[in-house]
Amino acid sequence: MTPVKSPRPRRLQMLGTVSLPALLIGGIILILVGVNALSNYGPTSNRGGIEPEFGKSRVSGQLAFKIGREWSVQTWIAVTGVTFGLLSFGFAETYMHIFDAWCSRQAQRGNGLDYARYLNSQARAPVLYGLRGFPAFVTLRYTIVAMGIAASVGYKFAFVTPDIWVRENLDPDVVTFRRHRMSMITNDSSFSEPEPWISDFPLYDISRSFAHFYQYAQPSDGELEYSSDANTTLPPNMLVMVGHASCDHGETPDPPFTQKERGAIFTRELALIANGSVAEGTFNMTEDKGDWQRIEAPYSRFFYPPQKAIIEYRISEFAELQIQWAKAPNDTSGTWEVPVVHRSRYIMNAGMFSVKRYVGTQNCRNIAGAGGTGVIARAINNEPFENFLQKRNVIGSKKGLGRDYLNITKSMPEYNVWLEPLIKTRDTTLLAAVSAIVRAAMAAYKMDMWSTTYIEEDDMPCGEERDPYSDLYPGAKSPFYVGSRVGKYSGCYTTAAIVFIVLGCFAILVGIFRVWLGPPVLTSWMGQHVYLARTEAISLSEEMSSLASGYQVAKRDLGRIRLSTQKGEETGAMLKHDNGTDSEGQSTKERGEEAVEETGEVNGGITRVENVGLMDR
Repeated sequence: MTPVKSPRPRRLQMLGTVSLPALLIGGIILILVGVNALSNYGPTSNRGGIEPEFGKSRVSGQLAFKIGREWSVQTWIAVTGVTFGLLSFGFAETYMHIFDAWCSRQAQRGNGLDYARYLNSQARAPVLYGLRGFPAFVTLRYTIVAMGIAASVGYKFAFVTPDIWVRENLDPDVVTFRRHRMSMITNDSSFSEPEPWISDFPLYDISRSFAHFYQYAQPSDGELEYSSDANTTLPPNMLVMVGHASCDHGETPDPPFTQKERGAIFTRELALIANGSVAEGTFNMTEDKGDWQRIEAPYSRFFYPPQKAIIEYRISEFAELQIQWAKAPNDTSGTWEVPVVHRSRYIMNAGMFSVKRYVGTQNCRNIAGAGGTGVIARAINNEPFENFLQKRNVIGSKKGLGRDYLNITKSMPEYNVWLEPLIKTRDTTLLAAVSAIVRAAMAAYKMDMWSTTYIEEDDMPCGEERDPYSDLYPGAKSPFYVGSRVGKYSGCYTTAAIVFIVLGCFAILVGIFRVWLGPPVLTSWMGQHVYLARTEAISLSEEMSSLASGYQVAKRDLGRIRLSTQKGEETGAMLKHDNGTDSEGQSTKERGEEAVEETGEVNGGITRVENVGLMDR
């Protein structure tokens, strides 16, 4: 086949100014979509016990997009829908291009192209399947149509919302803080649960506001009782009281977390500290308790072996709690005096802390770690506690502090009623008993001092701070979330990403092949065939009358089309019946001699029909 000679821009225009860009653009978009997904592939992110990389899917066979994963699945479906529309158009035009090129090659051979089969192979031919045409091309056309239908449906199922491991900075209102109260339970419209000071036991898996710092020294005698290496026969070194947090926003249309999401929230909070120390001196306990609040434990684990014990506590001065305990005398009906085994002092202070809380079932109320060990100090107040409270506008004046206001001594007998069940329990250790008393005192102070709220990054009430997570999570700002996200980000299946890349490369290769193939001489455009008829270069048999209705197939022996290329001239074309005459008996040669020089356009190119002679079959 000799291609139509024309400049390169004109040549590309003759191939199709829309279909070629459709293949190119559609292929590039599909490749970019596939590469965007595969570039975020993490083969080790699915192994149990290993924290996956941020932004990568945790589900095998699914990928999160590296760029644009915040877009909705509907957006990605729309993008690929346009892409598959372009490819569908491009492949349909490719079929016509290949069909025309093959027919042009056949028409240039000596036997020519069977015009009846050519007509019966057209898409609008009145045939059931196309066996009277060229079955291979008809089957190819139907295959392309079927593949287009399958692709138009299948690509919609390629996109998913994978489970992704993320690190996100959150809005401050995601985490809300409930006010601490000195009561047994928290009464709320949505739930009722014990107040944190009641239920935040040391070494317990669930802790909502209190973090414990333990002593690990072993006692000199007796049986050791350990839990997580913390000595339960010694009082805690320090307690930290942070906010009573919640991420449960009720029946909101857009909750911050879903039921399936798991992770941790990190907040920066101003907390109340109770720092413990040992009171110096020798002390005794008598039947006259004075200003002490006393609780008798009939069978305690304060000592080894377990025996009856007495524990007392008082507020000796503002923000100072004293706790002492002793072995109970055998007879407490009369006058008695026993030595105090140990007296501890807990001084209240303030500090900035980073708090890590677990996220689960759409909430974030529990501090990470047993006994609230997910609390890390950022900065501790180094000035007198009274000065700190005055600077933060908690109090107006230090005069009368601890007497006229922030005086919890008067209410301590009321708290004793709630503390007794916690301390008299047979399983209560010394660590748990002292912790309960300290928690009650801290809650009583905290409820009258300040409410836990979001603090701006540049507000440092305790001075310069050390961020414990700056290296592990660079760029994170409180509050931030580390964990899984389900249904929020978009991605696709791994197989789909590979198919997108392969199909995109194939589309580009098809476009390159079409450019290499060049524009065909004979096209399926009706205008070219009308031109050939007007120049009387078409000679058909009497069977042509069957074409009049437009609903009958072209019969055999309708005629053949032959294309010839003469040296020094552009392509000429003619139709010739086997006997070389038309229905009126006039030879094609005679008509060719009578024809004047005319010009026409073949698929956008100029074809000159000049001195076209009769060609025998």
